[in-house]
Amino acid sequence: MGAQPTVLRHLNFEDMAFAESSRNNFNTFAAIYFVQMKSAPVPSPSLSTPQRTRRTRRPAPVGLDVLQQLRVVVRLAGNHSTQVERSTGIPGAQLWALHQVAQADGLSVGELAGRLRVHQTTVSNLLNRLEIAALVRRGRSPADQRIVRIHLTPAGRKALKAAAAPVRGLLPNVLDGMSAAQLRKVHDGLAVLVDCMGGFDAALAAKPLSFTE
Repeated sequence: MGAQPTVLRHLNFEDMAFAESSRNNFNTFAAIYFVQMKSAPVPSPSLSTPQRTRRTRRPAPVGLDVLQQLRVVVRLAGNHSTQVERSTGIPGAQLWALHQVAQADGLSVGELAGRLRVHQTTVSNLLNRLEIAALVRRGRSPADQRIVRIHLTPAGRKALKAAAAPVRGLLPNVLDGMSAAQLRKVHDGLAVLVDCMGGFDAALAAKPLSFTE
């Protein structure tokens, strides 16, 4: 038998037996290569994988942090409502109702209530004030006399043009501009707060915010 390949000098007895048994089906190079692959040590992950840089975590918010966020939301929305009322003489909730009528002239009281997510009684009170100011007019539907339709007047259209944008209010406008994922986060976070304060109250939810009335 000729000289063994140099690589065999580094193989142990068990590895040599494995190579010899494989020689009937594989050539010498293949058997030795397989033995080497079988006995090769697995590199340590700590040596081959670079260490990950640890990210600095922000401290968990406390109750006062959340309270400050709520103050900012309420005051920004309130400031915008005040600015709109100064420029038009119309409170924010009334202007939002006026805007919705302008978007779909001929709405019923129920349809307007649905667009504002408020009770029909609240909408009726808003419409009374708008009608007194000659900004809207109400009339019976020709198709069904039982249904009252709401229409914008020229004075109402002029008032909307004079109002600071967004006419419908800062908070509704911002919420409608959010993505579905953002809205889900805001909704779920507020739902936790509402639950901790006694749970959802449909009657309270159907009233406009105090700073927009």
